[in-house]
Amino acid sequence: MFLHAEPKSPSTLGTTQDQALAWFARLQDSKTSQRDRAEFADWLAASPAHQAAYDKVARLWQSQALNVALSQYAAIPLPQKQQKPPPQRWAAAACIVLASGWLLLGSGLIERWQADAVTATGEQRRIVLADGSAVTLNTDTALAFNTIGERRGVKILSGEAYFEVQPDKTRPFIVETEQGTVRVVGTRFSVKTGGATQVDVESGIVVCAGLRGDSRQLTAGQHTSIAGQGVAGITPVDTGRAFAWLNGRLIFQDQPLAEVIAELDRYHPGAIVITDAKLGQTRVTGNYKLEDTAAIVRALADISGARVINLSPYLTVLKG
Repeated sequence: MFLHAEPKSPSTLGTTQDQALAWFARLQDSKTSQRDRAEFADWLAASPAHQAAYDKVARLWQSQALNVALSQYAAIPLPQKQQKPPPQRWAAAACIVLASGWLLLGSGLIERWQADAVTATGEQRRIVLADGSAVTLNTDTALAFNTIGERRGVKILSGEAYFEVQPDKTRPFIVETEQGTVRVVGTRFSVKTGGATQVDVESGIVVCAGLRGDSRQLTAGQHTSIAGQGVAGITPVDTGRAFAWLNGRLIFQDQPLAEVIAELDRYHPGAIVITDAKLGQTRVTGNYKLEDTAAIVRALADISGARVINLSPYLTVLKG
């Protein structure tokens, strides 16, 4: 990603994240006009996603993890926050640092530097904790242990994990994510991070809480998600499909191809892209072993009538 520092409306850029980065960079310049600020206010008001994206950029700018990661990752002189560079250099400095930081976030490097346990793409790992509970990390996952004194728990920095928690009513087990917490005494469940935190319960009871203080109690066979707006309603979940990855399988029933490919891409050593929106809406059903993701792509192409184009070992395109 590359952001231009010259005057250009951030609203004309592609993704919400790119726009948020550009707005943040522009607003660092002391020469920002009232018109710029009015346009920024209009952009924020246009969608809740805009405010969330901008807040994420602001948190990144203030993050100590970004400073540490950038200093280890690249020879980029970081602007010292206690020293103010000339106004005309603010936008360029902010763009360089934030764009670099966004790339680090996208690659998961910051999370991995903060983590106590990680898995690579396609890898799974089971860890037994000190209290006898166990956590299984799914593909491309990073988590930090959060057991201090009488407190039991972990923080999922990115990815997905399955928990088998040993009962202890005096010491609840707490899983933290960016969007909220999952609190349990003893049960089996999974937590998946992303735009929202997805929670599926296999057995027992869990309490999911959002950052605003709202919460919901889930029991076996139930699902919810936690986002900035709070905890969503409870829905039933097919545990056979939800936990299929524990057995090295990907199971889906009458789902859009785009959703299936997005899930498969988490296990694939490279990017899988669908170029046709109509193709992405094709409904597919399947039950596959995850050990050969390229074979699954070919099978899905046969089912949906798509062509597979391998542009490189790390880029596969599905075309209608």
